[in-house]
Amino acid sequence: MKHNYIKTLVACFITVAVFVSSCQKENGVDNLRGEATVTINMQGVGRSTGNKAKAGLRASANAGNTIATPAIQRQVIKFNDQFNITATLREVTPDATPALRASAKRAETTAAGAGDILPLTDGTVYTVVISQGDEVITTKTFTQGDGEHEFNIEAGSYTYAAYAYRDASASGADRDPLWASGTLSVMAGENNTLTIVLEHKLTEVTVVFNAGSGRTINAVGSGTLAPNQTYTFNEETGVVAFGVETTAASINFTEQTAAQTWTSNPIMIAVEDTDNGIVELPNVIINNILGSITSSGWALKAGVQYRLELNLGNKENQGIDVGGSVWSPGNLTYNASTGEYGFSDANNQPGDYWFAGYTKPKVLPDPSNSNQKPNLDTNGPLGDPCALTAPMRSWRLPTRAEMNQLQTNTNPGGADNPGTPQSWAVARWVDTFTPSTGNTLGMFFGTQVHPGVANRDNYLFLLFGGSYNDGNSIFGLNSKGYYLISNPTTSSGYEFLDIGGQRESLGWDMAFGYTGTHAVQIRCVQN
Repeated sequence: MKHNYIKTLVACFITVAVFVSSCQKENGVDNLRGEATVTINMQGVGRSTGNKAKAGLRASANAGNTIATPAIQRQVIKFNDQFNITATLREVTPDATPALRASAKRAETTAAGAGDILPLTDGTVYTVVISQGDEVITTKTFTQGDGEHEFNIEAGSYTYAAYAYRDASASGADRDPLWASGTLSVMAGENNTLTIVLEHKLTEVTVVFNAGSGRTINAVGSGTLAPNQTYTFNEETGVVAFGVETTAASINFTEQTAAQTWTSNPIMIAVEDTDNGIVELPNVIINNILGSITSSGWALKAGVQYRLELNLGNKENQGIDVGGSVWSPGNLTYNASTGEYGFSDANNQPGDYWFAGYTKPKVLPDPSNSNQKPNLDTNGPLGDPCALTAPMRSWRLPTRAEMNQLQTNTNPGGADNPGTPQSWAVARWVDTFTPSTGNTLGMFFGTQVHPGVANRDNYLFLLFGGSYNDGNSIFGLNSKGYYLISNPTTSSGYEFLDIGGQRESLGWDMAFGYTGTHAVQIRCVQN
């Protein structure tokens, strides 16, 4: 009886084992055993995400210091005695993040928009390193455009790193190391495809020079971009280590013919995060008139691609682009002796004080009339004083909708909020125009910290100029800023932007109100 019982147990065990094995096969568990083929889908070179290694690699991915920079940086630069240049530095970002992972079932496609990934040039040699934990399992080298790009490996889970050089024969930053990493799950009996999108590990800048409508660029001499450092590139981790400063990179516009817009060759520099990038173009000829460009204080981050746009314009046409509008470079002014309208000479200087609806400002001081009501004789005729600045009808009063957009764009998560150093904070900063100097306060838009002397003109700065009632006394100076805006939904057709805050703090105080007998500042927007 006992012998029969043992035989029964053995039979049951065999039956259960066969059943479990069958279930495992049905669920694909056997696909994790045996050798499999992996085919590489080399997509090319995509937009960089910075000098950071991906998670899961065998070495630390720390890439050194980081700096907080606005999404868009701007400077106004003297070109010659007649013209200025508005210089705008933008980070080049894809519409969406490229897929940097492997698929065990099918070939992945990237989510980036058209043009965000450039094909790897035929003849480029790239290497793929497959690892499990700290152990390198296999290293394979391929030549783009030559033969089958595949390898055999045991089914399982892996990490990979891929690297190449855009110009392996070049030296310094022009060598341009490219790198990618991710995870790879390999299954036997399946079509295993490893999709790779390489990234630049150094900084790339392309300069686009626009001379403006009706103007032609005749020549742009060789310029320089600095700083440029020595570096080493770790092919296993993708980390770049920066050394001492070396020769500045050259800015060249080759194969260009006379036209309104010229685009430079991409300029590669090896630079650890810096807030003092320097651009020099000493010999620029537009409409046969010589000018030059020298600017510094640009924030550049390691492993990021930039587009530097240089737009030539008359001095009075310069503006500050934020919140979806272009704002005048200063507050509105009126010269009573010449009858000319213009803007204050600096971003932080007050303009005149204006009553709503009138095209001439309040007279200050006015000892003959200590109770000056807004009137046509002194403050007329009626209209929009911004529209009277030269050239005519190129500027106007901002609307409530535009002020709302400025507020939205600088709120947490807004388009003009860099999200640094705090993702939850507004990008509005209350301070003096020069850090820790003087007592004239105002609000910077588009930054959570004081941008510093070199960068302060990149930002809209609204002075806390207070307001005047119908007398000669000012109210709220250095504690409140009032700016006239149009709003057709109100009975008067106007409102005041009301801003305030404490020195060296975030500018949460942004509201709207209106008092018809008060004269306030005006900051115009471009039509």
